Amino acid sequence: MKQQTLKTCILIGSIVLSALIVPTLHAQDMMGKTGFTKLWAGLKEKQPENQLPHGKAPFQTSERKAKQNIPTKLIPTQDGEWIISDGWEMGTSTQVIESKESIFSTNFDTENWYNATVPGTVLTTLVNQGEYPDPYFGLNNMAIPDTLAYMKWWYRTSFDAPANSEGKRVRLLLNGINYRAEIFLNGQKLGNMTGAFIRGEYDITSLIKTSGKNVLAVLVSPPDNPGISHEQSMVAGQGLNGGQLSLDGPTFIASMGWDWIPGIRDRNMGIWQDVRLRVGGDVTIGDPQVVTNLALPDTTKATIKIIVPVKNLTGSPIQGTLSAKFEGVDINLAYTLKAKEEKALVFDPVNFKELNIKNPKLWWPNGYGAPNLYNLELQANAGTKFSDLKKLRFGIRELSYELMINTPAKGDHRVAYTPVDVETNGKPIFDYENVVKVGDPKLNRTIPTLQKNIDETAVFEQLSNNDPVGQYFVFRVNGVRIFIKGGTFGMDDAMKRISREKFVPYFQLHKDANFNLIRNWVGETTEELFYELADEYGMLVWNDFWITTDDTVEPNDYQLFMKNATDVVRRFRTHPSIAIWCPRNEGYAPEGMEPQLAKMLATEDPTRHYHGNSRFLNAVNSGPYGFFKDQSRYFTETAEGFNTEFGAQAIPTANTIRKFIAPEDQWPINDVWAYHDLHHTTHFFEDFMGAVNSYGKASSMEDFSKKAQMVTYDTWRAMIEAWNSRMWDNTTGLIMWMSHPSWPSMTWQTYTYDYETPGSYFGAKKAQEPVHIQMNLPDNKVIIVNSTREGYKNMTVNVRYFHITGKEYYNKTEKYDVPANGKVDCFIPELATKDVPKYTLVRLELRDSKGNIVSINDYWKNWGNLQSNQALNALGKPELKLTLKKNSGGKCLYELENTSKEFAVAVKLNAKSKITGEIILPAYFSEGYMNLLPGEKRKIELALPDMVPANFAIIAEGYNFDSIEL
Repeated sequence: MKQQTLKTCILIGSIVLSALIVPTLHAQDMMGKTGFTKLWAGLKEKQPENQLPHGKAPFQTSERKAKQNIPTKLIPTQDGEWIISDGWEMGTSTQVIESKESIFSTNFDTENWYNATVPGTVLTTLVNQGEYPDPYFGLNNMAIPDTLAYMKWWYRTSFDAPANSEGKRVRLLLNGINYRAEIFLNGQKLGNMTGAFIRGEYDITSLIKTSGKNVLAVLVSPPDNPGISHEQSMVAGQGLNGGQLSLDGPTFIASMGWDWIPGIRDRNMGIWQDVRLRVGGDVTIGDPQVVTNLALPDTTKATIKIIVPVKNLTGSPIQGTLSAKFEGVDINLAYTLKAKEEKALVFDPVNFKELNIKNPKLWWPNGYGAPNLYNLELQANAGTKFSDLKKLRFGIRELSYELMINTPAKGDHRVAYTPVDVETNGKPIFDYENVVKVGDPKLNRTIPTLQKNIDETAVFEQLSNNDPVGQYFVFRVNGVRIFIKGGTFGMDDAMKRISREKFVPYFQLHKDANFNLIRNWVGETTEELFYELADEYGMLVWNDFWITTDDTVEPNDYQLFMKNATDVVRRFRTHPSIAIWCPRNEGYAPEGMEPQLAKMLATEDPTRHYHGNSRFLNAVNSGPYGFFKDQSRYFTETAEGFNTEFGAQAIPTANTIRKFIAPEDQWPINDVWAYHDLHHTTHFFEDFMGAVNSYGKASSMEDFSKKAQMVTYDTWRAMIEAWNSRMWDNTTGLIMWMSHPSWPSMTWQTYTYDYETPGSYFGAKKAQEPVHIQMNLPDNKVIIVNSTREGYKNMTVNVRYFHITGKEYYNKTEKYDVPANGKVDCFIPELATKDVPKYTLVRLELRDSKGNIVSINDYWKNWGNLQSNQALNALGKPELKLTLKKNSGGKCLYELENTSKEFAVAVKLNAKSKITGEIILPAYFSEGYMNLLPGEKRKIELALPDMVPANFAIIAEGYNFDSIEL
């Protein structure tokens, strides 16, 4: 069958799709009486032509690559385990049906198949093989038919059995497919998998050939309810988020399209995680659980309990030993297993004194300490022979939680609890089907009640109801309150292109921006690598499961959902980063499922809190979203409690925009921008555009981007500083919507998809400094915020006001002691009204007792008149000098000096390759969008791994000057 076969299959899919369509629902219906219900339910028929996006640039062309004969490789990961790599092929179900040969025959013809990307999705393969253009560029995604989501695909590979596998037990492990799969080896069906987040493991000892090729074939099918993608445009706006994919529960529900991602045409179907072979004996190790406990408040002692499920795969009894090794600990446990028996073996600190750890290296969230990890190796021997091996990492840390609850005896009252110190025998603690409203009933804020027969005195530490944080949620790690500075992964990558090399920079950017928590929104990023990197970079994880907002679209199959959820909890529960389990986005688990989830989590992972709702429950409503023209509203109207979603527009730099929008469509703002998530109908768009144009009407994409950075830097800083301003008074944490983009976007992001760091990134980074000085709105009070475990004595606060000409007209200095993990209100500058010009730079400086700069924070003040921002346009061009002071281990220390008499406004540095002339990304600069006073010098750090200064140049750009090489 020739290349056009795929097009034929798509045409057939279009006919099937048309037959499924029901009455019209358009984007404007969102605001009706049932607006939110429709918003989450999605489209019921395709949009009319006048709502679709159109651009001047044509779709990019693509040319299908000729299929190559690529041999399969077995990549070793540890003793007895290999990843099946490289030799995968992919074809349509029609191609297999039409073939005269069996798919398992050595003569099966795959000439017209594709070289498949595994792990990866169907669309990843089709793009990599040139069938379709890059969907991330311009409107190219529109060139890919939505009917891909209705097709079935075969994956096939052939491989030789690992050496020395004869006479041993061989298992096949599929770590993740989406959505449904039938797995076959050498003509025999091994089993079925359903749901994106469950593993499939099969004993193939009797089927594998120890000589000659083994043929593995996997038929992958789409979700039952892939829905219809909404196409964002200036007419249609953001469209109807998500929808029908929620019916299919454990899948990538955002791949149907949201206001920050288009409909991904295959709905991320495919073998999206790796496939492995395991060779060993008759006893296998299941998913361990490592429970660490501290004798708080003493953190110099810890106990460790290691719970290891083992299984006898044979029909005869087996005796053997299980060993556990880490950091000098080497312990063994003898076991006896009956035929087919599975049981949990326990290394406990009572029987193994080695598990009583003195002076443990603790795991801390970013900013509170190092995220120390231990390497654990578990080995099962059957008799004296090796049978199975499992390697993993764990962290020694203890999670505690503060919240308000309601009981008949005490009413509303504040408590804390540490799950590892509570014996519940697999019984849930909280009752999320009977929550109680607190405060203003119109705000829908709730607190939980308790399940029956819970002994409150045995579970909770009683806290004072006079604590100003009130009903709001608080995380503690190792006994220390953590002021949450959170970001959000809506999805790691729209096409699930996941690798350590690709994702390490994203986590480094999170760390450098001082985030300490990442929300795994609706579980769209549930894979081993995500949690590994969260562990390494000290990111707590708020982990959702796969249900969309409120109760509008519920999973059809509770049993399927629970199987996937149970497997996820067992699989990832050793990761110290996971701090909380949550059933869904902005809502409670469906009726009937809630008790199942609560019971499962109490049984499988009683060491963590299960929180029944991501908003309202011990929290506030999500949002707002979008730019506030009066940014004091962030302080006076929104800064309260614990908020799991709060965001605004985040325009990329011009350099990034050029990467995903063709020159013809870069200006003026048009449908291509809307397709990349900038909509004129939503999120205070007109106010945002007014703020950008207050610096003078934007005349080009470059001009717009430059001015937008001024707005987004201030906005993201203000949102976070609003929460800072009430740290532990009535705020406990803020999770930004979002920190991570899943594709080239104009909104909801700090860094951009290419690792560039625009104004939103440096605004968030500045506001989240561990020790930070800021000026609140609207009263201009200066405060110090310290979100570390260290207190500081005799810190110096200096506040200076400058006229646009550079003349200083106000200066005040005071000294303060700053407590650990708290804030200090300093003073409100007192200025005579007649002395205040229309436009002012306010410079705040915080120094330690030795005079070292700890925090610098600048505010351009227009005193409520946005048009005063145009005063910056009268500035001349500054002159800058850069001096390399130190170069060590991929890190450079520079001194940047403004040698002129002009302000250097919003200075952004980049590294540029001397070989290609391109900007090097990622490049980790300590500061960006900074202001330099005339004559000022500033120390700047740059981390640029694997590069030496001789191979790159530093370029600078700013509001009042174009790009220059320093």
